[in-house]
Amino acid sequence: MGETTLMHVERLLDQLTFEEQIAVVEHLAQRLRQAVQKQREPQDLYGIWRDRFPADFDLDAALGEIRHEWEREWPQGTEQ
Repeated sequence: MGETTLMHVERLLDQLTFEEQIAVVEHLAQRLRQAVQKQREPQDLYGIWRDRFPADFDLDAALGEIRHEWEREWPQGTEQ
């Protein structure tokens, strides 16, 4: 939030009664609690990753390549 925005909010708050200011703070606290709670809820991984990879993407082949990539980088490590 920019300083000018904060100053504007403070000017608006100054126009409210103490009871109204307390109501604003309570409302903000409730919004923050809800936002934190939403962050903690587990998300559906299928929903998050859907359409991120092509339909013909071979996950097993990609994982195999990742797992054996070090063998190509360090061929002396695989020789007996």
